[in-house]
Amino acid sequence: MRTYQLRRYELEPELANEFIAWATNEIFPRRERFGFTVEWSFVDEANSQLIWLASAKGDRSEFERLDRAWYSSNERAEVAPVMPPALIKMNLSFVTKI
Repeated sequence: MRTYQLRRYELEPELANEFIAWATNEIFPRRERFGFTVEWSFVDEANSQLIWLASAKGDRSEFERLDRAWYSSNERAEVAPVMPPALIKMNLSFVTKI
């Protein structure tokens, strides 16, 4: 069993490319070390969004446990201060593969 979370980040257009580079080079690899898989990622240039699908083995409670571990980790703390100030809003939702 895997749990999937769709992550849609609305970004300031003038900083979007910088944020996307930071996320793909810094955040994605670090989250993968915490047990997540980045299934895919896309950029919606017209709407200035980074859209990606994260997954983890187990049920939703296991995903949420891994997420709490990630958010409280030193690895995240190391890169959070250098996050480009582009993020307007995060839209997160658990989705089911059909």
